Parts: sequence; structure tokens; C-alpha cells
Amino acid sequence: MLANRFTGRARTIIVAVGVLQIYFACIAANVMDPALHDLQQLFPGISHEQIASLITIPNLAAIPASILSGALTGRRLRYRTVLTMSFLLIVVGGSAPLFLMSFQTVVCARMVLGFGLGLLWPLGNALIIDLFPGERRAYMFGVGEVVKNVSLIILQMIVGLLVGVSAKISWSAYLVLLLSLAALLLCLPEPEIRPVAAQTPLAAAIRQLPRRLYVFILFYCVCMIVQTIYQLNMSSIIVTEGLGDATTAATVLSTATLTAMFAALSFGLIQKVLGDYTITFCAGALGLGTFCISQAATLPPMYASAVIVGIGLGTMSSSFYVKIAECANNENAALVSGFQVVLGGLGGYLPSYFLVLVAAVFNSQSLRLPIALGTLLLGSVAVGFALFYAVAHRRAAAAGGV
Repeated sequence: MLANRFTGRARTIIVAVGVLQIYFACIAANVMDPALHDLQQLFPGISHEQIASLITIPNLAAIPASILSGALTGRRLRYRTVLTMSFLLIVVGGSAPLFLMSFQTVVCARMVLGFGLGLLWPLGNALIIDLFPGERRAYMFGVGEVVKNVSLIILQMIVGLLVGVSAKISWSAYLVLLLSLAALLLCLPEPEIRPVAAQTPLAAAIRQLPRRLYVFILFYCVCMIVQTIYQLNMSSIIVTEGLGDATTAATVLSTATLTAMFAALSFGLIQKVLGDYTITFCAGALGLGTFCISQAATLPPMYASAVIVGIGLGTMSSSFYVKIAECANNENAALVSGFQVVLGGLGGYLPSYFLVLVAAVFNSQSLRLPIALGTLLLGSVAVGFALFYAVAHRRAAAAGGV
């Protein structure tokens, strides 16, 4: 193993390269987005909604796998074993449609891919918690978000090129992840695992988790819901209100994504400066940006709003990861990360129900109204955490002065 041959900074960099392979692969469900139209031609009797479900079905299959991975990895199963299994399931499930003829079998392959993703998702954050202390941990969370975006861009470009040859051949883009698996196995050391007899039983470990963990993951879920609502509705606002076409909408979204990448690279510094108030800053930036989107009537303010949103997008998840990491230790890191992944996944499913609820309660089909209401939720999260930590710091200072 390469990491064991080095010490100091060189070893840290090698280990980081290994851990970041997890973030490179964790966006695998969305890799086929550019091929959706061509896949519908490949399955002419299948509706657009069913074709689009090939992107979302893996997320559903991932939920039980995330629970298993979080409960067993680092306790009964070794990290490298589970990671190898997850990568192989992703590659096999992702590329299997190359050889499948019916839509139903492709759906089954996507569920295999989703199960592999579920095993994978809790382990990136868990390994960062286990292997990186202090400021390095915050920096790695930020870089992980950047790697996700870069990976999505690279793999979707490969799919786009392969679709030009054949829609069926485009599934082979998943084979690229074998290179990522090789880099992971070469660079990532196995974290130390306590003997089974010395471990805290799973039920007791869950009971011992601090209550603040559930507060963090609950509000993380709320923020994920609002983030997804903005992503679902902004393109439709631009097109239906005549601000531009689909290309314009994609450009605005890309502006937010590009800003998010730079913001994520800066997260370590943001965390160092703001400390406990980082969630307030990040949720506040996302809330301000989404509010501006809900009010923007022309393209220039829409682009400016996308920049503000990008700051929140690139840092919001990492701000919660840091706080969630404080609730974990080496033994339960995967378990804690599993809770976060499952609630974050629910945050990706619930927006459609939120949109239906808003339409029913307010008797309105406005695309802007759900975004504006989401702004209120984000503002409440930002203000709530600011007040909580202000009171906590004041009490700590008073206790220290006694």
C-alpha cells in the first residue's frame, strides 16, 4: 500500500487522494443525464418519465444500503472491503445495460448501482472523520464537494461523446470508475478497527449518540429540501417567463455550480474564521440567493443571484458535515455518517411533496412561491443556529469567569 511507504505531508496527500476517489464515484447516479433523450429512442415504448426514473431509482435503492454500510463498516466489516464491493457494484450495475435488451432489466441494473452507491456514500465523510483532524478535516470536506462537481463534469462529458457513437455504448462510461478504484486501493490505508469484543454494541452506540446530532441532520435535511426546490424551479422560471431558453437556464445553473466549486475550495478558511457560526453564514448565503432568485425579473439579477446561491451551495453541506463530525469517534464514524446520508437522501425526495403542499395550501401554481417560502426556512435555520451559539458562548464565558 503506497501510503505506508511515506510519512508526514507526503503520506497525508496520498491518503487524501485515496479518500477523494469516494467523492469522485458518489455522483454515479447522475452520470447518464446527457443521454436521456437518446435512451428514450433506444426504448421507444417507454415514457419520458420512466426514462427519467433511471436517474432517481438508484437513490431509492441506496437508502437501505446506506443504513447497512453505516451500521457495519468499521465495526464488523473493514472499510477497504466495503469500498471494493461498492465500486464493483457501481461499475457492474452502471455498465450492465451495454448487454441488456429490455427496459425492465436496465431498471434492475440501476438498482444494483444504487445499492453500491448506498454502501459508498457514508464512507467518504466517515474516513475524513477518522483520518483527518481539526482544520484538515474542514478542508477535506470542502475539497470533496469540489471533486463531486469535477467528476460529474468529466463523466457527463464522456457520456456525451459516447452518445455520439451509440446510446448503448454510452453506458460504458462507468468503466472509468475502475481507475478510481485502483487509485483508492493503492492510496487508502485501512483505519484501525477495535476487536469485536471491545466494541460498544450497536444498539448502545446509537443510544450514546449525542442529541445534537439529530438536530444537525434534521436541519441538514431541511436545507437539502430547499436547495433541491431552487434547482427544480429556476430553469422553469427562466423558460416559462420568457427570460431565456433552455440554454440560458443551463448557463445560469452553471454559474451557480462554478461559484460553488470556488466556495468549496475556500471552505477550510471560512470554517477557520467563522467557527461555530459557519452554518449561519452558509445557510444565510443560500437563503439570500434563493430569495433574490424568487424576486429577479430579468436575467442580470438572476445571474447575480446564482453567484450568491453558489456560495451557499458550495459550503452549506460541508458546514453541517463539520458539526456532525464532532458527534463521532473512530468507532462510530460510519454510523454517524450513515444517519446524515439517509436524511440528506430524504431531502432529495421530499421537494416534490413540498411543491404539492404549497400549491394546495396557497391555491397557487407559482414557480417562485416555493422558492420564497424555502428562503424563510433557510433564514430560520441561519438565525436559529446564530442565537444558539451566541447563548452557548455567553454561558461558557460566564462559567469560565466564575
